[in-house]
Amino acid sequence: MTAVGCRADDNANTGAVEARHSLERALDWLADGVAVVRADGMVVYANATLQAIARRNDGIRLRKGSIEFAAAEARARFAAAAAAIARLRSGDPQTSTDFVAARSSGEAPYVVSVRPLFESESAGAQRKAVVFIHDLRGHSAAAAATLRDIFGFTEAEASLAQALQASVPLGEYANSRELSLNTVYTHLRRIKEKTGCRRMAELIRKFNDLQVPLRLE
Repeated sequence: MTAVGCRADDNANTGAVEARHSLERALDWLADGVAVVRADGMVVYANATLQAIARRNDGIRLRKGSIEFAAAEARARFAAAAAAIARLRSGDPQTSTDFVAARSSGEAPYVVSVRPLFESESAGAQRKAVVFIHDLRGHSAAAAATLRDIFGFTEAEASLAQALQASVPLGEYANSRELSLNTVYTHLRRIKEKTGCRRMAELIRKFNDLQVPLRLE
């Protein structure tokens, strides 16, 4: 290979590394835990949120370079998702998996989503899937601020909107906030008025269509 060819390859490799680092820095801002994994399940990258989740060791941890679930059902679902993604090389259709992972503490479970990651052979074929871990218990202040900015919600309305998006029953939400059901229904009516939604399913879809919430520093 000529010197020019070598320099071109070096520049391409440098560009790929810089692009990967930029992506990882962006993922570190997400409120959800994110991991990029190989076909064998080994973690290539874990963002700051996932590392924090793993340190709590409440149903999910990082052990020997892989994601480990405490619940047997979650382990089985994750293994099946990894196996399905590994078969993509043989021409199987695109696959994705969503499941819940119970916490050891018994609190609201995590929601886990596994998605295939397609990259060229030269770009890093070992990176085969992205794993998203959503903490239903957490209420991101940044996400609440987004709801207030977009819809003009009050703090109470933004808090209820996040609970609705996380599928928290109204009665449970009222108890956790020490509110009467009448007060919660009043907030819900105002949320529907401000969003122009009449049905709950329509309301949830509108919230889900918003950009992914960012974590605070």
